[in-house]
Amino acid sequence: MEFLSVPQAAERLGVSERRVRQLIELRRLPAQKVGKRWIVDAKDIHEMRESDRQAGRPYSSRNAWALLVLAAGREPGWLSSPERTRLQGILESHGIAKLLPRLSRRSEVLKWYVHPSLLERLSADPRTVIGGAGAADTLIDESRVEVYIPSACRQQIESEYFVELEADRPNVIARSIDGPWPFDSGQQVADAVVAAADLREHASDPRLVRIAEELLADA
Repeated sequence: MEFLSVPQAAERLGVSERRVRQLIELRRLPAQKVGKRWIVDAKDIHEMRESDRQAGRPYSSRNAWALLVLAAGREPGWLSSPERTRLQGILESHGIAKLLPRLSRRSEVLKWYVHPSLLERLSADPRTVIGGAGAADTLIDESRVEVYIPSACRQQIESEYFVELEADRPNVIARSIDGPWPFDSGQQVADAVVAAADLREHASDPRLVRIAEELLADA
């Protein structure tokens, strides 16, 4: 068993000594106090480095939603306790803003055209949750809708709303989720961090990116 001092741990993690002490205080990094100094097990440093390395890869839908739900202050009930601890640690180390580019697999993005007279009904449908611009109070566009839908309901919704698939001029961005439903019962508007993730994907529109940053700042 190899033990490391705080300066040695900081060097291996590529962070400051202050950050290592914060991790110890947060109990994210197990440590022992010998006299007035903290020491940590090199094995724990290795495991943390591996966890942080994985934060650079696109997350599965399941884990992407877990990070968003945790960032929103809710609980992802589909996670085991060790999974939650690991993802909470990644969230605390990196922050949700830096992780957003890795959350693209959270849903399948569908471009639909729905008759304008049905848009309000689609937005209020209990099977949908409003995302994107519609979830941002500062930006409402009644001619365009972004919604999250469960993949199990996709075909039924497409049929009920006479959806034109892969439309040249879509007025609905439907994000189909295959896996645990990440919204609370009765929730019809996505959390601010989810809306920010949606808006950040519109990188060509500086206005939407700016609103995403504002949502993240207030989250």
